[in-house]
Amino acid sequence: MNKWIIAVMGKGGTGKTAIIALMTKILMQQQKKLLIVDADPALGLANVLGIQVNRTLEDLRHEIIKVGGRGIEDEKEELVLSLDYKAMELLTEQLGFSTLIMGQPHTSGCFCPANTLLRSALKPLTKAFDIILIDCEAGLEQINRKVVENINFLLIISDPTVRGLQTAAAIQEMAKKFTKASRIGLILNKVSDPSIIDTLRSKTDLEIIGNIPLDPQITEFDLIGRSLLELPANSISINALTTILKRLSILKKE
Repeated sequence: MNKWIIAVMGKGGTGKTAIIALMTKILMQQQKKLLIVDADPALGLANVLGIQVNRTLEDLRHEIIKVGGRGIEDEKEELVLSLDYKAMELLTEQLGFSTLIMGQPHTSGCFCPANTLLRSALKPLTKAFDIILIDCEAGLEQINRKVVENINFLLIISDPTVRGLQTAAAIQEMAKKFTKASRIGLILNKVSDPSIIDTLRSKTDLEIIGNIPLDPQITEFDLIGRSLLELPANSISINALTTILKRLSILKKE
């Protein structure tokens, strides 16, 4: 059985988190062990999925700091040896998938330590799940720090603009240096005029693997705070994303 690790990246406002939610809805029907990782400290994914967050990786990091501060060597050694187990404890079981939430930092400053902890936590989890879907934070930090180094797919989400393509190109350039992704592709989101795709294709060397139309139902669900998992299975955005996942062979073609 193939195991997929799929990272999804893009600048803020592109609809990256909504696409993660739609991918979750599609992939949870595949009868495979599915893990959704919210690696974005903005915590938007939990709201979009309509799930309750209990403990996060940032809570675990805070616990590690407290134990280290006490200076008791046996305690520190025990904690280090149990990190894999403690990471598994952070998982929240949902119907059809599990979630791991990075969370917001307890203190101000660099988010690097949390990213380091996430990188460590992902190692044992890759053995436990068939598909891991990672909602990355905006920017290049998680690529630079090799948090998402060992991935199969990197899907870059962009709005259908030249500026969006420029950001996507920067992400791809860094990903080629610091990840082992076998496939890097661009998904254009919120496309209101399909005729613009050919124009944008001529302005980039990125592989445009598909586009998702502007979906009024997603806007409606966002306005009332409804989970995107409740979106109808025949919605235009889910149909478009299903086609993309089949093109990537993440879903079987009928």
